[in-house]
Amino acid sequence: MGVALLVLAYICLSTVTAIRFEQNPSPPQYAKPDQYGYRMCASWLLADGTPIYSGCDPFKTKRCGKELEFDYRCCSGFQHSNEPLGGPSSNPCGKLIPQFDDCPSVIEELGFRKFASYLKNYPELTQRSGQPYTIFVPLPEDGGDLDRIYGGNTRTVSYHVAKGRHYADDLRTGVKLKSIYNDEDIEISRTTYGAKISQADIECKSGLIHIIRRPLVPRSGLGNLNKNSVMSLLQSNPETFEFANALPQELQQDLSRVEGGHFYTVTAPTSDSWSSLRGRYNREQLEAIAASHVSKGLKCTSNIIKGQQTFTDMQGQLMKVECSVNPSNRQEIRKITDACGDTHEFVDRQADLMAANGVVHVIRSPVIPMSQLTLKDLMDRPECAKYQNIDKFIDVLRECDLYMDDASQYAVIAPENSAFDWWSGYAQFRPEYQRFQVDKEYRCEVARYHIVKHNGNLANIQDFSGHTDGHRSNNRNNYLYETTYFTKGKMGSTLNWHYSPVNNLQPLKLKNTSIYKTSRINVMPEKNITNILEERKDFSHTNSITKIAEMEEYVFKKKAPKNLYLVTTDEGWIDPRSRQLSKKLVSPELARYEGHATLAENFAKLNHVPLYLWGGDIGYFEKNSVHRFMSSAGVELIFWMDDKGTMRIGYDELPKSEWPKVVEYNLPGRDGIVWALDGFLRCPNKLCALQLEDKDTYTFYTAACLTSDLEGEVDVKRAFSSKPTEIAKRHPTQCLVIKQGEVTTVKDIFEDNMSEPSNAKYDDETARLSAAGLLTARRRIACPPCPQGLALHRSQGGRALYPSIPSMSHFPVAYQMVSPYVMFGGYCAAACSFSLSSLSTPSAPFPSTLLYTTKQPSETIAIVLKNIELENGKCGLQRCD
Repeated sequence: MGVALLVLAYICLSTVTAIRFEQNPSPPQYAKPDQYGYRMCASWLLADGTPIYSGCDPFKTKRCGKELEFDYRCCSGFQHSNEPLGGPSSNPCGKLIPQFDDCPSVIEELGFRKFASYLKNYPELTQRSGQPYTIFVPLPEDGGDLDRIYGGNTRTVSYHVAKGRHYADDLRTGVKLKSIYNDEDIEISRTTYGAKISQADIECKSGLIHIIRRPLVPRSGLGNLNKNSVMSLLQSNPETFEFANALPQELQQDLSRVEGGHFYTVTAPTSDSWSSLRGRYNREQLEAIAASHVSKGLKCTSNIIKGQQTFTDMQGQLMKVECSVNPSNRQEIRKITDACGDTHEFVDRQADLMAANGVVHVIRSPVIPMSQLTLKDLMDRPECAKYQNIDKFIDVLRECDLYMDDASQYAVIAPENSAFDWWSGYAQFRPEYQRFQVDKEYRCEVARYHIVKHNGNLANIQDFSGHTDGHRSNNRNNYLYETTYFTKGKMGSTLNWHYSPVNNLQPLKLKNTSIYKTSRINVMPEKNITNILEERKDFSHTNSITKIAEMEEYVFKKKAPKNLYLVTTDEGWIDPRSRQLSKKLVSPELARYEGHATLAENFAKLNHVPLYLWGGDIGYFEKNSVHRFMSSAGVELIFWMDDKGTMRIGYDELPKSEWPKVVEYNLPGRDGIVWALDGFLRCPNKLCALQLEDKDTYTFYTAACLTSDLEGEVDVKRAFSSKPTEIAKRHPTQCLVIKQGEVTTVKDIFEDNMSEPSNAKYDDETARLSAAGLLTARRRIACPPCPQGLALHRSQGGRALYPSIPSMSHFPVAYQMVSPYVMFGGYCAAACSFSLSSLSTPSAPFPSTLLYTTKQPSETIAIVLKNIELENGKCGLQRCD
């Protein structure tokens, strides 16, 4: 392989595609050669004054941290003329360069006298042989590099001459030109590597001229250099010989293999600098250090033009290469910056040493990779931590016993310095920050909380994305703790260590330790979910349901730490209908769950997601996003965050108007995390259906009498229209009652607006709401089975048939008593039922309905209802015995 040439039409393409997409992007600023005169062309002008050819109109861009200027010169084939041709220029490019002179003469006229003198030794370039040639003329014009590179071997200069006429537009990637130097090939690339073209397409009698930035060296090399492969080049160069022999054997074979089509870039330290490592590292370590200087791909200096860019070495570590301009001589400087901030400069005139399968850059000193440092080494070198912007965290580690051993592997989530500023200003975690300042033991616990021991599956980001098991932090006797969650955003995937984003997915790999930097500090939870529920007085109702459902024993412990528990605040249990009367009465739904263990369990699991999810401003959810998570009850919950950042949670069958809102995020526990809702998530009927049945039987009769003259009846016609069956039963010899039919309906009691209260203390206002149909109270307590065979029969409207009690004059309500023992699917009940006939006096007190049931036959409980005086008795003391 010869030297690959970079035709700078590449820069037009690569720079355009690198334009940042901003809110109001400004269009590229192109050069305007027409404004500078007739037949003027534009190119880029490097800091040292060298023009760089562009196949399209150049535009403003940066190179090595400096914005390139435009260079305006006569287009190829033309030169300045003193004859004015109009336009702004007084010295237009109106003179045609003589194309009938031989190429060496044209090159000499362009100022390249030394190079032209070498070419005059080749008569084919001065004779009209009919064979055109393309000549690549290297800068600088005085030919100062020619003697240094070629010495007295002027014949090697002929490698710059290729057979054929090849214009710049014809120089495409992969094209091979046949030079007149032993017919060796010159390879062309428009992409990433080689000597740049400064000026192109200058005509001469025997061919075409392109001016390039530096001399070319043939594949066969010069002197003792062997360029057949990267490995042979390293071994034949005395400056890199020792380094080459330190490379691992397998890597040496790869660098020697040309036929595979793989290219490599090697940054090889000078001989003296590499020799200085021998007393400090063993053979195995030297192999690892040497391998870290090799990366895949061909990266010549012409491709290292950004102020800062990274390459990945053969060990997967990033190599940061910087390019800048020396202010004293305006030359471009390239250097490698290691993990501790030390720089390793490319040796001038020993970069871009091309071989058949790659390129070698000689650097002034070896780069010691992070993989050769332990965490202790990092703590002992404060300049390294400072350069990595994690010195505040490392300072904390330095004062603590980290409980780490040399034989194990660890992952460290290291907060950057700015994370401490964030922590001090974040209101929810400010008490913990203040404690962190004064409590050393707590500081060390927080530090160890960011360290986890692993078996190799947290060493890199690919392993992180695939692992499913939790990992303990390095605090002793700590809980098993799931630590990570991936989110996908506009800029790609982000790893979140709890609520701390790891924006750079490439870790710093120390010996047995991988460091992931994050912009936040994780506050260490010290309570369980049940502790949080007990301590928060506004969680009392949900806490009661959680205990009945035994969530701690059967869910939280088993799923820990993958527990997101949605907790309805006590305020969220208030029935919204009662607010219209300026009251705060709990919803009937609460007693529904508090009174039945199975329903409590289903409701609690509906509000449980087996994931550890952070929300709010430090969470995983973006505005205008919808996420679906399966609850532990088997109902898929929908987490919907609107454009204002408000999150509501529901499911497909639940109307969106009933979706509760998250009012408090991120109450972290050791076994999970709690979010607070402003209302309860209504349990679907398929999940929370009541086992008790309400059976209603409707019987239809027809009555007829032979005469209206019935003994003892005052107004037969009028009475018969309202109570025909009663009249007929009193006169069986003259009237007939025929049963037409009977209909029985069965429905879930909970669907009949009946719910349990959280306690049995209800005032008259509660009773009034009950009578108004707004609230009906029921409570289950232990009660032995009722006698078999009893059943509750109700008439239309839900009133009991027997016995019937007339309405009291001061209550616009009809009351009916039922049997003390009634059967509901195996449960017994004592009940006092009523129905509302009117609300002419809404301020009057109304009695409530209280229903008691049980599944526990072993206990005998006296059930005391609130005394409600009726006209012919009271619905008072009822006993299941």
